[in-house]
Amino acid sequence: MKLSTLLITSIPFIPSMIAAAIPDVVAHNETLAKRGGEINYLANCQRFSNTSSDWYKASYVAWYSNVDNSQSGNDRPTSLSNEYRDWAAGGKFISSDTKSCRKEAYSLSAHYLGDHLHWEGQQHSAYFSDSGVSVQTHIASDAQGRANGAYAGWAQRTSDRRKFNCYKDTGRDLFVWPPPVPDGTNRFIMCQAIYYCI
Repeated sequence: MKLSTLLITSIPFIPSMIAAAIPDVVAHNETLAKRGGEINYLANCQRFSNTSSDWYKASYVAWYSNVDNSQSGNDRPTSLSNEYRDWAAGGKFISSDTKSCRKEAYSLSAHYLGDHLHWEGQQHSAYFSDSGVSVQTHIASDAQGRANGAYAGWAQRTSDRRKFNCYKDTGRDLFVWPPPVPDGTNRFIMCQAIYYCI
């Protein structure tokens, strides 16, 4: 039985015809592998030192290139934004002994904002000095009243205009970063996840 010459010569072209029928299959898979796991956390934190009794509250955006590396409660982020504080609320140091500072800081829940940046109801722009990238946040004014895991707003990275959907987190411990820290101070950074943006 003889096969047609046309059939035999067209077999090598079948893969290219499939790829043409389903455009960018490879590009999408590569993109997902590179970016699919990244996550931004809007975090409220405490800054404290082992050598002094004062501490203060601050907020950051913590970026992880892989969400799997953000689940243990003590995984340092791939990149951390500059520090932000709610100066309208005083943004002051809180004096207490270091031991009770840690106890109180660990017991903070997501609804306790104090001098942290208020993520809700206004746009914020967090700058990452290590990369020159900014992330703008747009969290709904009633987001803290929503259920954990509920949609809370969105964020956008300015460098590539990528948008992330943001959801309410539980206020769980995200990480503790002992000195040396990115800002060069001798203060620990202990953060809780308030919102996550994917």
